[in-house]
Amino acid sequence: MRLISQGTISILFGCHNIVHSLLVIISWRKLYGSYPKFWQLCCILLHDIGHIGLNYLNSLEKKEKHWILGAKIAKVLFGWKGYYLVSGHCEYSLHSRSLLYKADKYSWYIAPYWWLYSNTIFEPKLRIGYRRHEAIVYFKKQVRNSIETGEFKSTHQLFLERCIEVKDRGLKC
Repeated sequence: MRLISQGTISILFGCHNIVHSLLVIISWRKLYGSYPKFWQLCCILLHDIGHIGLNYLNSLEKKEKHWILGAKIAKVLFGWKGYYLVSGHCEYSLHSRSLLYKADKYSWYIAPYWWLYSNTIFEPKLRIGYRRHEAIVYFKKQVRNSIETGEFKSTHQLFLERCIEVKDRGLKC
């Protein structure tokens, strides 16, 4: 039994840490031609906070709810516009996709190798069936295909697709 959840490690040191938020801000600029407003910046910093305490990687049920905490905090701070910006970053929320949706997904497209490498150290499950370098190259290929085809798939969806591929090779995800 783990003392600290995957999600808490992810927020503190892994793929949902402050570097991810900074990459989302850069992605926002690239996609929309301007930097986010102050309230949008705050929402970007909050959007994945709901991963805290969750063992989310293999649990779609837990991952589906990760947007709720950030959206609730954003609503208290900025009203419904904050709530909908955060909730709309996640297809599981069933709210309309917000500007944060594409910026969040695009952030993985521009993510530097060194940061993705560090994610596989703090969150070794992200490697699923591959050595670190191979896992990163495969992930970058998945993300590039998703962005360049206009799909903008969530990285969790890409992770689950890799799990299916790994299981097909007879390995455990």
